[in-house]
Amino acid sequence: MKAVMKWVCLTIFLVMAGCSQMRTVTREAELPAERVKLTPELKGLYEEVASNASTVKALDGYADIYLETPKRRAKAYCTVQIQKSRDARMIVTAGILGWPVADLLIRPDSLFVNDMLNNRMLVGRNNGENLAKIIGVNAGFGRMTETLFGMADVAEPVSDIASVRHGNGRVSFTVKSGNGTKELVVDPLTRALVGLVYFDHWGRKNVEFRFAGYQSQPGMDGALLRVPSEIDMILYRADDPQGSSSLKVVYDERVINPPDFTINFKRPAKTKTVNLDEVERLPWL
Repeated sequence: MKAVMKWVCLTIFLVMAGCSQMRTVTREAELPAERVKLTPELKGLYEEVASNASTVKALDGYADIYLETPKRRAKAYCTVQIQKSRDARMIVTAGILGWPVADLLIRPDSLFVNDMLNNRMLVGRNNGENLAKIIGVNAGFGRMTETLFGMADVAEPVSDIASVRHGNGRVSFTVKSGNGTKELVVDPLTRALVGLVYFDHWGRKNVEFRFAGYQSQPGMDGALLRVPSEIDMILYRADDPQGSSSLKVVYDERVINPPDFTINFKRPAKTKTVNLDEVERLPWL
């Protein structure tokens, strides 16, 4: 009986605090269409945007997370901690009372989930299928941390730029990347990255990021960093007839590059360990 009441209460809280406050994916203006030459000024703009991505090394903050798929919509409030290229931690709370329901440690190769609702520790590989169980979208570690950071890695040099377009107050750079291409959409006035789209080698869009609500925050060396407070990730699956899924992160508060920052995830002493590969979708998102 207690178990039934626990799930009933959680469902009520999620409905009351989540679905009624859903946020839609940020709408973007029409993409630039007019092709132009790669001038020295545009090269400088690209290099500045690319270098900005390397300025954020760690983050500690609080955010609302919105999930939207063809089958469901959900919202959760999370503590978010990230160390670039290393670990990410999310403490998920749910409902109007803000009860913590899960403590997630996301590593490049593994996942650890303290499922507080069921007093168990879930352990498994970090792959798209397992991330979909705990986050709601089938995304890899890199895509997930890019979404939480709000800063995308741009490692490609200027020589990899295939074309440049402008229009509608935006400049877009199409860049050769891996087995496909990616398109960076930049606001030339603020010199901020507002969109990033990944295409496979067939030219099909598979991941899109949108960045909005840029804020200036002090970095570790005292310099001001411009970082977005709203980040959208939209996943497109060519082989999925149900369509795209999206994850939106909206930060309420955060510290960029906090000094002496470490992620302290502790495994509870008296919990049952369960293989995450054997678990179905979890309820918080």
